[in-house]
Amino acid sequence: MARLRILLLALAISSIFCRLPANAVSPKALVAPITKDAKTLRYTVEILQKTPVQKQNLMLDLTSDYSIFRCSAKAYKSSTYSPVPYTETLCKSYEYSGSSICYSPTAPGCHNGTCVVPGLPNYELARDVASIRATSGSNPGGYVKASGVVFACTEETDTFRDYPSKATGLAGMTASSLALPAQLSASLGISREFAICLPSTANSPGALFFGSKPYVFLPPPGRDLSTRLITTPLLKNSFYTDDYYIGVRGIQVNGVDVAFNKSSLQFGYRERGGAKLDTLVPYTQLSSAIYNSLAKVFTDVAIKMNVTRAAANVAPFGTCFNTAGVASTRVGPAVPTIDLVLQNNATWRIFGANSMVQVSDKVMCLGFVDGGGDPVTTILIGAYQMEDNFLHFDLARSSLGFTSSLLFQQTTCSNFNFTSSK
Repeated sequence: MARLRILLLALAISSIFCRLPANAVSPKALVAPITKDAKTLRYTVEILQKTPVQKQNLMLDLTSDYSIFRCSAKAYKSSTYSPVPYTETLCKSYEYSGSSICYSPTAPGCHNGTCVVPGLPNYELARDVASIRATSGSNPGGYVKASGVVFACTEETDTFRDYPSKATGLAGMTASSLALPAQLSASLGISREFAICLPSTANSPGALFFGSKPYVFLPPPGRDLSTRLITTPLLKNSFYTDDYYIGVRGIQVNGVDVAFNKSSLQFGYRERGGAKLDTLVPYTQLSSAIYNSLAKVFTDVAIKMNVTRAAANVAPFGTCFNTAGVASTRVGPAVPTIDLVLQNNATWRIFGANSMVQVSDKVMCLGFVDGGGDPVTTILIGAYQMEDNFLHFDLARSSLGFTSSLLFQQTTCSNFNFTSSK
């Protein structure tokens, strides 16, 4: 029986390698599943890496300029692992100018004279292969190998403290040249764009796309979400240069304006302010002034719709309601809609499925939280508000495309067909 298991394992690994094409024809797009972690409320994306190939689950991070892997002699074994020398042009051109000194036996994450992340001497930059499945836009095909993908390698346990338990690293997804979108574009010749569709449940995966459309989701005959995008510019913050900011011009609740000082969204000292997308933040964080104004307007409008306040709030939320008498609709509880009014006359409408969090059978809470009186970022758009919304990041054109809730279009982020194409 033991020999049979070993044989089956060998055949499984062999079948994965057989599906790695020679990349004679570059794919137009890649796709990988995104899984929600119910405990941390964060998301992991699945790719293949190393030689011999191993499955990796990387925490999805829209604010990290580089990817991170857990590395040590025991945790990371790969014949294609190659540390980036301190003297290499890449090290200096990206200002990763630190040089490592290692006092332990040589191993992944521990080499002398290699390039390290500034201020983080235990983060060694290295290269290895990564493989992600090609896609026609409707379902996945075979794996495509990208060689020489650069990432940071560390064995510091504190780094992974807040990661989902199954995560083996982090997928950096900013507009940086060292983040995954730019590296896969350069390695495989796909366009500099990617899209995320975060699942609202831990039971079924969402999807991450690298490269160009279509992006087709079930039910049949399928919905190409690239045709349903509303677009708005991505703004440039000169301090956090590669993060994703959008221009919020106003907030409305059922058409009622939420009053706040618009100048608080302008970039100030060290580029504080603005509105940024962040998948590591579970619920959208607003500066205290904006949160208080939104909570008041939302409550006033909700009461007129016969939605009543709960006897007590439930942390971390500051505005909670009774579920009694609140109807259920295709797009969640029948509560007031929240509109983010953006540049280019774009409106990101947030329905009950993305505005209300069910905390008990009898209580639901407004899924926005008070981010403090003077936060670094005035509005951090959190992952809950992105779930079952399709978001397309066009790095070449510096624009964000979004659909608002896919529930309104009778589909979800879990409706991509991950059955292999023939």
